[in-house]
Amino acid sequence: MAQQRKQSLDTNQRMLRYQDAKFGMFIHWGVYTVAGVEASWPIMAPDLSEAMFRNQTRITEKEYIELPTRFNPKDFDADDWVRIAKEAGMRYMVFTSKHHDGFCMFDAPGTDYKITNTAYGKDICLELAQACARSGMPLGFYYSPPDMHHPGYRDMSKPATQNWTGEPKRKQWDQYLDTMESHLRKLLTDYGDVSLIWFDGLANHGKYDPVRFHNLIHELSPNTLINDRMGDGFDFVTPEQFIPKSGIPARTGKPPAGLDPDGDGFFKLVCSMFNVPVLRGLIRTQMQKYSDGSLELTPVHQEPYPSPQQFQPWETCMTMGQSWAHNPHETNWKTPKSLVQNLVSVVARGGNYLLNVGPTSSGVFPPEAIERLQYVGRWMKTYDKAIYGSTYTPLQGQSWGQATRKDDKVYLHIFNWPANGKLEIESFPGQARAVAQFTGEPVTFSQHEKRLEILLLPQSPDPDISVLVVDIDCAEKGWSEYSVLAVTTTAPKKYIQTQAIASGLINAIINGLIALFSYRARTNIPFAEASIDILITVFIIVFLVAWLSVGPARKEFAKGNITRLASTRSSLKLPQGSTLRALVIATACSFLFGGLFMDGLVYFLRPDGFSNWTYIVFKTFYTAVTAVLASALTIQSVVNDENGQ
Repeated sequence: MAQQRKQSLDTNQRMLRYQDAKFGMFIHWGVYTVAGVEASWPIMAPDLSEAMFRNQTRITEKEYIELPTRFNPKDFDADDWVRIAKEAGMRYMVFTSKHHDGFCMFDAPGTDYKITNTAYGKDICLELAQACARSGMPLGFYYSPPDMHHPGYRDMSKPATQNWTGEPKRKQWDQYLDTMESHLRKLLTDYGDVSLIWFDGLANHGKYDPVRFHNLIHELSPNTLINDRMGDGFDFVTPEQFIPKSGIPARTGKPPAGLDPDGDGFFKLVCSMFNVPVLRGLIRTQMQKYSDGSLELTPVHQEPYPSPQQFQPWETCMTMGQSWAHNPHETNWKTPKSLVQNLVSVVARGGNYLLNVGPTSSGVFPPEAIERLQYVGRWMKTYDKAIYGSTYTPLQGQSWGQATRKDDKVYLHIFNWPANGKLEIESFPGQARAVAQFTGEPVTFSQHEKRLEILLLPQSPDPDISVLVVDIDCAEKGWSEYSVLAVTTTAPKKYIQTQAIASGLINAIINGLIALFSYRARTNIPFAEASIDILITVFIIVFLVAWLSVGPARKEFAKGNITRLASTRSSLKLPQGSTLRALVIATACSFLFGGLFMDGLVYFLRPDGFSNWTYIVFKTFYTAVTAVLASALTIQSVVNDENGQ
């Protein structure tokens, strides 16, 4: 128990160190740089790759696989990389040890498709780990569970475009997971202190047995943090290419969206849409939004001002241009000023900014990247105290810029210097004690209740973002008036009620219309015919409703959208398969509800049968009740399963 407490404390300290760092360097580097193409995607989904990353270069799978024969980065200098990162103000690095293509940038066991089998011959991850250790730079490893080069992951006799999402039903799948384990064991034991593992599972993370690998990481390196792209139990979430703008990320208690087993199907659907001319344009438009940061590819739950306990640690990963890997034809680089503003905007919402660099095939950073890193570094050298270790404030959505806070100081990052010389804040949370330039010179201000007005210099001292410092008492109530966490789950009772009512209405309309066209020309429906019709109709409706309800209800639980309750006990155990479960429920309902209750009721009320319009109304009513009953019973059975039957 003492050991567990020590591990927990160390992990908390690591999380604090990670959150205080605020600014890190992401590095996408591999054999793909030889051809100047994006990492992995051109052989998996070439149309999607071209649309997402704006790299028009195409390559065949055969050409891609042979790239290691041409990869010899003689100019790689790990110490120089670390130096550039530190001078930019970055406080951790994340390196791609293996991307989806399967090529390993370390001496990975169980594969020949790795850097130590190239003309370069040396272990890139080891060289970088040693350089980081010498400089005290925390290092994390990106590791992709998908692997286009492993025969256990997919049938390699087929093009990767056909099965790049993996084939977990193959009997060789377990062999692939064993290879994954050997890779992670290597990374976590032979490369020193690993700050974090940055998984990139794409979709349907459950197929990789997330619990197994989370436990492995906790066992081998309890201080290593884990991102949200490998199942539940993560330490931080990773919005990609965008900055959450509607609030501050907050915990929901839900598993990550990537666990949805339909994720693979979604990718396949998107790729197939490129074959339809009209839809192709629509997808390209959406992918343009991805590359410019206006598409929330991985939505993050946000609150106006969550408490520290409800705050969700997060990290935005973002490219400098439109590609992750080095694109020799890249022209759409983000401006240096926009990178500084992105950093501030991320930190003002409590997040970390993981800015990507794509080194060239020779192993050096492109001059455009170095120029931007140096630019950000100069700004950070002046204002780093307003960034490192700071946190979010209630001052969100301000027209003039962003705000961060550290202890009793609030830093006002002014993007838009007011033309009238006054900075006006309508809802300042507490009393401002003093206001000063970042250099220390006092600034004139006045405050009436919550309205704070600051007199500014005619011109902004900084061409990008000038920073003012406001002294406060953070013990004042306004700084701890956190927003109430929104309810993001539905109680089982409410879910059952909603689904049952919807099912009842749909079936009433459909079966009412069927009854109308079937019986409107009849004058009388005898009891025998009505009773048989009731039995058949009840069985069909219950079976279909039950069969259609099991899967969606389970998925809602898997997504965390339905509240899990304390363990429910029930002696009744139904088959797990949707079809068998629906068959059992349909049989029981047909006998009890259709035969005993409905047929008995008809015999009691109408032993001589119905007139046509009476039976049409009656059938509309009982089919609605049947659908409500079937939906409620089926979903309740799933609720019992999920809550510990």
